[in-house]
Amino acid sequence: MVIFLGTLIAWGDSHIPYRADKIPDEFIKFIKNIDLDKLICTGDLVRIDVLKTFEWISNKLVIVRGNMDEGDAERHPLFQSFRYEGLNFLVYHGHRVYPRGDPEKLYKISKKRGAEVLITGHTHTPTIRKFRDLLIINPGSICGVWGGAGGYGRPTWGLINVSERRVKVKIYEIAGGGIVLHDEADFEL
Repeated sequence: MVIFLGTLIAWGDSHIPYRADKIPDEFIKFIKNIDLDKLICTGDLVRIDVLKTFEWISNKLVIVRGNMDEGDAERHPLFQSFRYEGLNFLVYHGHRVYPRGDPEKLYKISKKRGAEVLITGHTHTPTIRKFRDLLIINPGSICGVWGGAGGYGRPTWGLINVSERRVKVKIYEIAGGGIVLHDEADFEL
């Protein structure tokens, strides 16, 4: 039996205030009930005020800049790397990859930075996939907003549990007035 030691939550592409008004209350309640180690934002906050929602856990935030971020939200780096539970993680919005979400190009960017797990955004479509020896996680759009190439259309985020070289990913969505599991996968890296 594997005991998962670490918990990460990934979200992004809120596009507040242009495409959505606020972070969904259901998501806030969800993260308040999780003992999380890091809250990872894949970019496109758009406005820095969005982070006021997370002041109570600001010391756990990992944020990258997206292509739509403006003003103070542009101060975040394009890439954030960290080592967590024995794995090398990279966070990158993904807006310099064409076509959007192309796994080959994301792979090259990630491997250049030594990553084993990439948490990315930009497509607004929740995705969990292993491409060669890279785990690619896209939590989708936390507000369920449209993107330049469409998107999924419902608010989604990722819950990532890590134990040594094993990663369990669950994508949740808000649907039917509640939180439901959208997808899940378990990987040995």
